[in-house]
This record gives sequence, C-alpha cells and structure tokens, in this order.
Amino acid sequence: MSWMAALDYRQGTAHRAAGIPCQDFGRLVQLDEDTIIAALADGAGSARFSHYGARAAVDCALPWLKDRLSNNRGSRGRLTTLSVEALFDGLVQTIQKELNRIAHENRHTPRDYACTLTLIALSPNEIHAAQIGDGLVVARQREGDYTLLIAPDHGEYVNETSFITDPDAQDHLHLSSLSAPIRFVGAATDGLAGVSVDNRQNSPHAPFFAPMETFARQSTSAGDVHNGIRDFLASQRLAEKSTDDLSLMLCGWQGYGSA
Repeated sequence: MSWMAALDYRQGTAHRAAGIPCQDFGRLVQLDEDTIIAALADGAGSARFSHYGARAAVDCALPWLKDRLSNNRGSRGRLTTLSVEALFDGLVQTIQKELNRIAHENRHTPRDYACTLTLIALSPNEIHAAQIGDGLVVARQREGDYTLLIAPDHGEYVNETSFITDPDAQDHLHLSSLSAPIRFVGAATDGLAGVSVDNRQNSPHAPFFAPMETFARQSTSAGDVHNGIRDFLASQRLAEKSTDDLSLMLCGWQGYGSA
C-alpha cells in the first residue's frame, strides 16, 4: 500500500472574467510508494509574468529537491539524513538564479516573475516543508488532530506577502518538520485559505479537511484523487466563496497502521 495523492490548480473566476492567466501552478511527484515531493506556487498579481514565474519556480524546485533527497537518503523510514534546515539550504538562491536567468534572457526584471512557493517532502513517518509567501500545509498524525505545519504569511499589512524574487526572501523562508506516523497531508495556495484555515485560532478548519482526508484515503487510485480535486476546484459552491486562483494537494496514507 502507499499514498493516494494528487495535486491540481485552477484559474479563479475573477481572473477568468478579466482575461488574466491562471497565476497558480503546482506539481506532485511520487518518487516511490512511500515518498512524495510536491511544490505549489502563486504568481504575484502585480507582476507581469508571474504565471511564468510560478511554473518556472516549481519546475526548478522539484528536481533540486529530488537530488537533495537522493544524495542524502535516510534509513529506517526516514526521508533524509539532513535536518529541515540543511535539506532546504540553498533553495532560495537556486530559484532566484533560475528566475534571474529567465528575466535576463527576456529583457525583463526578476520582479516581473514574482511568486510564492511552498515545497514539501513526505514519507509515512516524516514531512519537511518550506514556504515563502502565503501558502499553507496541514498534516494529521495517526490518531491525532490536524496541525497547521505552514501557516499563510500575510506580512505586516493586509494582502501583503513575500515572494521568492524579493531581495530579502531568505529572511522570510519558513520551515517546518514533523517526525511521526503521518496519515494525511493537505496543501494549498492562499485562494483556499479563507475556507481551510480558522484565522481566529490560526488553526486548520477541520470540517474542511476531514472529508478531504476521507476521500483521499478511500480512493482506489491517484487518478480518482485528482478527479475529485479537479471537481472540487471547479464547483460553484467554492466559486461563491473564493474568486482567486486555486491550488490543492491531497495525500492520504493507505498503508500499515492506517488509523
């Protein structure tokens, strides 16, 4: 048995009406039956080519993380021999170098490609996550409650956040790690924050994640999980609550000790 996991993203109704490209992008890669890496990015609304920046950031981050894990393999159920700080050391510089290269080749500024980034490495007994911006990551341990591993970073002012292209991006890199039997992980860009996070308590909204977990863990294939996410993101009920671009990742464990 293994993870039932998928990720999808969708253009928000406001962007569709205004003719603005979807500025969210995400990818999930299952390295083996136990190991998943995933990245979600949300382009800055004020940046001309942020939809390209989001895609480039994800496409650069995932191979980089795969190499980091391959070169520092853990044992006895551990993802890696590295701490979360060491695992993501160099992430910001790597992504900035790639976005700077793209900007230079196209005679743009790096700020034109500004985006947030959330990066995740997951096994049944461990998760490491890194974030710049307002993405979120939620996990549930076996027989435990939902935990907000990565909370949206809205900065000092309303609707303000940090981007991977910022000169001080390294100072705004948030890291989180959990070593325990993990049965569910969900991640999203800020378009879903309003329905998935209790801002008063700064905690996951369990009525949102509980049916998501049940669905993922009872699905018979990753394709079913993906179709379910796609249908949810396209639902009229969700469109009435959020007009922003949307990204959602669900990972449900169906292996041993799956309570």
